[in-house]
Amino acid sequence: MALYAALALSAPLLSSAYTWSFTAEPTQCGTVAISVSGGSPPYDVLIVPYGSSPLPNNIEARKIQDQPFSGNSATVSFKLNYPANSQFVAVVSDSTGFGSGGTSASVLVGTSSDASCFDATQNVSPDFFYNIQPQGLITQCVATRIWWDSTKVQGQPTFQGVIPGGQSFNIPQGAITNVASQGTGFSWTPPLRGMTTVLLVGGDNRGTGSAGAPSTSWAVAPTTTHPA
Repeated sequence: MALYAALALSAPLLSSAYTWSFTAEPTQCGTVAISVSGGSPPYDVLIVPYGSSPLPNNIEARKIQDQPFSGNSATVSFKLNYPANSQFVAVVSDSTGFGSGGTSASVLVGTSSDASCFDATQNVSPDFFYNIQPQGLITQCVATRIWWDSTKVQGQPTFQGVIPGGQSFNIPQGAITNVASQGTGFSWTPPLRGMTTVLLVGGDNRGTGSAGAPSTSWAVAPTTTHPA
């Protein structure tokens, strides 16, 4: 059993209003099983790729998986379409809002003989792309513009910040503006301390995580200004 998976299985998430845990080791093309204790249904779990791909030529076969629980159930199981030795983080939410159950540390996917759930020769493609400006940089307490091509989206895009092992959150949208060479977007000032690892997740009417970006993981750059 992989180390990260063993840690996740033995210790439910504690930095939230309720707790949850994996009840089986996540394996390649296997089943993810999660149980929640407390909170207010309905629940949802968001599986977000983390780290580099283990596949040859760095092929990225993983997509974000957004899995609602059925009705008021406190348990869920579903197929994980990820290769062995890749990593992910899981964000659990209830009716009170995104990330209310906290976010796991990185989980290492275990091995199996089943490789039918992904194509190891072709990169996955998102439904639309978004970008940030300054390109490739998120700085503590400094405005970042998140933007996209409005002709490629369906409905109003939404974005989330996912912090491995921490508290994930919805990114608030200010005024939506159009900027030459930067498309449609808004300005966001991240209230995050320097060196925090944050994954950006974007989506539209096609679902949370339906968007992609040249890079989705950043270590927040520090400044001399600190969040309150």
